[in-house]
Amino acid sequence: MEQETKKEKMRSLELDNVFVVNGRLAIKLSTFAKLLHYSNDYLLQLIKKLFKQGIKIGFKWKKNWYIFLPTTPIKSIVQNSNNDNNSEDNAINPSGNEINTDWSAAVEELPSDIRQALGKANFNAVVANGQLVMPVSATASMELLSSTLTPKRVTQFIPPNLGTFQATTNYKYGYYILYKEDRMSTFDPGTSGTLKSTQIPAAFFEVCRALDAAENLRNGANPGLPPRRNLSTTVSFDTGTIAVAATLPITPNIQSNGSIDIAASNYLGSTYAAFANGGGDLSSDTLPEALLEIASLLAAAEKSVTPAENQPNNVQIQFDLETSSATISANLPFTTASASNGAVTIIAIDYL
Repeated sequence: MEQETKKEKMRSLELDNVFVVNGRLAIKLSTFAKLLHYSNDYLLQLIKKLFKQGIKIGFKWKKNWYIFLPTTPIKSIVQNSNNDNNSEDNAINPSGNEINTDWSAAVEELPSDIRQALGKANFNAVVANGQLVMPVSATASMELLSSTLTPKRVTQFIPPNLGTFQATTNYKYGYYILYKEDRMSTFDPGTSGTLKSTQIPAAFFEVCRALDAAENLRNGANPGLPPRRNLSTTVSFDTGTIAVAATLPITPNIQSNGSIDIAASNYLGSTYAAFANGGGDLSSDTLPEALLEIASLLAAAEKSVTPAENQPNNVQIQFDLETSSATISANLPFTTASASNGAVTIIAIDYL
């Protein structure tokens, strides 16, 4: 049992590169953001604000921002803030320009929630496979987002030529995807509801987009709280697929006949995750419930494809009653349309 636990932790561990810039250690801003569980854009705004005050902790090089790690442990700097401690260090960026990095001054100017995140983050670099790397996430850090959730397992992109997309007949990356309309599923979005799609895969993607936006809205409105990032929706124009990975908290209930009813819990609250089913095919009234319901409909629709050897398996749902969580993984093909004003519309193809 102990051996299995160790293996699970290794699977959930991610490493990012650490760079040596003229003798000083530096990490990408994206790595810095992962460690603090904040967005790149938000942290970049803070860093630029520090620059205007003459406080420097990083530099920009070839379109990427890098953060110099202090020679004194960041946790020590945070704990000794307001004690006039001095952590100025000389550094030279790749352009050869000398800068003074002052983490003490930076900590004093950063918001309190960022200081707390800095005090909890792990900035220890290690050597793995001959490279200097830093652990940026593990099981323990991911569970800080919600004590009831397990880490997401993001599936790899599957190009249409390698996946099982039954309706697809021809495609050219970035240009078009042709499919048979007579194989299309039907979905009733209801009247004046949240959804507008009339096919099941498109409705699934629409719910993913809505829940993703709800998470961003909740996190942006509550910067002092741990962010909720239980859903990842990634669109790849290179592979022509939409990759979805979600971990939802669930509540199992034993019915009078002995069957088990599973309902997704609303981890965002009614303010951000309200869902109007419009009296259509879905009966859910929150976005987490709607995602689990539409994913179940899509999985059932895949199983109804005949003959059995042609059944696609582009969506998978796993329930874990021990952790009270449901894990959803999906890869969907998509095509695009361009409007006259230049807007690009992403359309999930009905492969059923």
